[in-house]
Amino acid sequence: MKKYLTILFILSASFCFAEFDARREVIKLMKNSGMEKYLHAPVRVSAAGPGVLSITDEGIFAIQHELLSTEVAADANIVIDADIIIPPTVDKLMLVTHGWLDKGEKDWPSRMAAAVGQRVDPNEWLCASYDWKGGSIVITSVQAAEYARDIAGPRLAAAIEKLGIDFKHIHLLGHSAGSWTIDAAAKQLALVDTDAVFHLTFFDAYVPEKWDPDMLAQLFEDDKQQAGRCWADHYYTKDITWKVTQHNLKYAHNVDISDLDPLIVEHEFPYRWYMATITGSYDRWDEKKEPVVSCAGEIDYGFARSLESGAENWKKSRELQISNSAVQIGKNQ
Repeated sequence: MKKYLTILFILSASFCFAEFDARREVIKLMKNSGMEKYLHAPVRVSAAGPGVLSITDEGIFAIQHELLSTEVAADANIVIDADIIIPPTVDKLMLVTHGWLDKGEKDWPSRMAAAVGQRVDPNEWLCASYDWKGGSIVITSVQAAEYARDIAGPRLAAAIEKLGIDFKHIHLLGHSAGSWTIDAAAKQLALVDTDAVFHLTFFDAYVPEKWDPDMLAQLFEDDKQQAGRCWADHYYTKDITWKVTQHNLKYAHNVDISDLDPLIVEHEFPYRWYMATITGSYDRWDEKKEPVVSCAGEIDYGFARSLESGAENWKKSRELQISNSAVQIGKNQ
């Protein structure tokens, strides 16, 4: 309860944040009131199972995004649990994260990371989930996207760098506003992991009005370098979120799976569908009896398009066209 009262206090004070002096006074007040720890909220990395990590950003939107400068907030203290054991042969990363108003229903990102972890060689792959709920549980979706881009993404990149692993392949998956989290993290990692190949998977990528959707998945300005080191896929539905999540992304291979949702077409369906392409079945009560359809023509989509499912599959993925009119997957395919 004390934590939530503290957050309410910070939110009420945020009306004064427009002036630098006001920000400074609030920071001073927090330090004098024993609340300095919220200013230095860390990113914690812990073990979630064999070959699976849980990464948690303990930052709060009102503090890390509104009170502190972006540079200060993004430069987080990374705390890695001492009991984490990563084989020295690991050189590939798969990580999934959530979007607005979510830390993952029933922790779906951690369940997806665990599901992939069961299907890959733990001596090669590290799987992880990223929880940034302090920045995602906010009043508007735009605020969540801002936190994702400015704070959550850079903090995630810093945590990955702190692991000290020379990753050769990095697969990041994000839902909705979380698309900006994985995009910002990938952009930062691309500057330091100069040999890594990136795979970005977007689930119903959310692009606020007046934001440029072409920013997503463009890691390099040089077209040849972009094509050689990054490939992205985007799975979306034509749901109630309307145009803000239905962009055919310029730097991704776009796939419309609206027809596969058995009831009302939902914004959350793409990550549930992707999970089903990993495990072979849906796990929600109203979807359990539905067949998992993932093919369009001769191409199998979802998990099959990742390196985690095999080198030949990944090679085929990189040959697929980007900036395309969305491939349609229907129930009769």
